[in-house]
Amino acid sequence: MRERRIDDRQLLEAVESVGRRGAAVGATVLVNDRVDVASLAGVGVHLGRDDLPASAARPLLRAGALLGVSTHDAGEAREAFADPACDYVAFGPIFDSSTKAGRAPVGVAALADVARGKTKPLVAVGGITADRLDSVLDAGGDSVAVIAALSDSSRLEENARALLDRARRRSAPGRIFLVGFMGSGKTAIGHRVAERLRVPFVDLDAEIERTSGLTVRAIFETAGEAAFREREAAFLEGAEALPNAVIATGGGSWIPERNRRTITRLGTAVYLDVPFDVIRSRLAGKVDRPLFVTAAQAAALHAEREPSYRMAPVRVSLTGSESIEESADRVLSALYDRRELGVLL
Repeated sequence: MRERRIDDRQLLEAVESVGRRGAAVGATVLVNDRVDVASLAGVGVHLGRDDLPASAARPLLRAGALLGVSTHDAGEAREAFADPACDYVAFGPIFDSSTKAGRAPVGVAALADVARGKTKPLVAVGGITADRLDSVLDAGGDSVAVIAALSDSSRLEENARALLDRARRRSAPGRIFLVGFMGSGKTAIGHRVAERLRVPFVDLDAEIERTSGLTVRAIFETAGEAAFREREAAFLEGAEALPNAVIATGGGSWIPERNRRTITRLGTAVYLDVPFDVIRSRLAGKVDRPLFVTAAQAAALHAEREPSYRMAPVRVSLTGSESIEESADRVLSALYDRRELGVLL
């Protein structure tokens, strides 16, 4: 948080408010310059060269609070890397920046030089846009700090998604298997996640229907559920041909132990946890679900399967009120936050 136009009381109230919001969603909050406010609010602090030195600020902060420092040349960066009091080092401006008026850009080559000696996370700062993101991360930046690129045209959510997705695409996602009950949104959400990662999308039921020439219901009715499950298991094994993909599985795909072993071997299972009441409303009147006979029967089936769904290593809880884009955000965050994705917004 950066704000110099309000008094100290207002600043403290604002930082405390944002700190609570950050804690609620697992976000790290820092305040610029003001160690006193950071200490009172229980958040981290980012220090410039004219602020308290990190060694003096550290004892004033709460245990575990993040502390970062700004540096502008190789000497300052080396000093900060050697300082045990700071957690990360910001370096820049890399490019011309309206928020760094009066400072000449140091360039990507200087960032690469500093990165060769880093001993802690290095944050690239200054004039970084989505188009420049790859160059600074390739040079050795672990994270980037952006202001103008985030606030451009006041499209905060859209810009944040563009930046995050660009960084996510640098790391191959592998095979992502969306699991969960029928009607939980696996196909729609999976398609959007695949689009944003720019990897293939596979709907398991749709592929079985395409290759067999029969609907899932027809396969159930003519060959029985056991025959369908054999085809399903074979198609899951076939996912090995796609090194990176998002795969929407059927509602029962994750239940057999054989399939769970296959999915665990090939990729990451993500359970879309949607309340049954929402699922029931979505499926009302649909006739293409062979295992949805009545609401009571489906509720019993959901209760039976839920313990298995909860065995998935990644669980994304959805209320059903989220848009497809927001649901995709949740899935991507659940997957990539575990990888310590290097984008500081």
